[in-house]
Amino acid sequence: MNKNTLDSGNQQSTFHPFFLIAKQELLGSFASKGGLFVSGVFILIWSWLLFYPIQFAAEAIGNSEGSSFVLVILGWLGLEALNSWALSEFAVYWAVALYLFPVFSLLMSSDQMISERKRGGLRFLTLRCSRGSIFFGRFIGHILIQACLLIVTLGITYLLLLANNSALWLEGMLVLPLLFLNLILVISPFVALMSLLSVAMNSVRIAILIAIIILVLARVMINSIASEFYVLSLFNYLVPGIQIKEMAQLSIDSTVSLLWIPVLQSICFLGLGYGLFKRQSI
Repeated sequence: MNKNTLDSGNQQSTFHPFFLIAKQELLGSFASKGGLFVSGVFILIWSWLLFYPIQFAAEAIGNSEGSSFVLVILGWLGLEALNSWALSEFAVYWAVALYLFPVFSLLMSSDQMISERKRGGLRFLTLRCSRGSIFFGRFIGHILIQACLLIVTLGITYLLLLANNSALWLEGMLVLPLLFLNLILVISPFVALMSLLSVAMNSVRIAILIAIIILVLARVMINSIASEFYVLSLFNYLVPGIQIKEMAQLSIDSTVSLLWIPVLQSICFLGLGYGLFKRQSI
């Protein structure tokens, strides 16, 4: 057996458990009864949002008679830039998804380790694969779950666009990958934060509560302290979603300059979570 074969075998033994863990998370959400129920409820909610409020708002933006009213509402919300989108259905979807998907991903990924650690399942897994495969496999699995849900909602939105104006099919196809990339990166630090908290906490409810405190109160506390020590305002960049409000005010092709923020946040949370998981007794 030559060196290349050995290297290939080593790589397979390293990556195979990683993908098995990610696949397990994915199947747990879409192949189980509980997972199918949650996913079905999510799709029903999004379908209702798309075919009623979102469609109404999209039609109002494209309607010269109703645009003045919509402009007032968008101005009040700080979303005037949405009126400049050529595809009004995707403009409204963008604004709604930026806020709803992170919340849903946080709730859905809150129990990456906690329940299984209590049942002793993690101890069993560590006998057969590395802790890195378990930790990062769970994270990737939940990212894949969110990616599947994104694809479904984007597909429904695209069908809505075609129903309203089929001549825009090509423009819609070009926007789809940009929307997907932006939203999956926006979601990633929320999932990564729950990866960290699911290692650090022994209760799913406590993990969710701590996440809400971080999202709601951390920025207020940082800003109050930063009024005395300005350099501490940099810690705002560790609060997931800090860039969402600014992204909602931009066109989809202008948000690339802000995507480094969720990437940095994800790396920080995953690094802290993995470091703690490596030293944690199971």
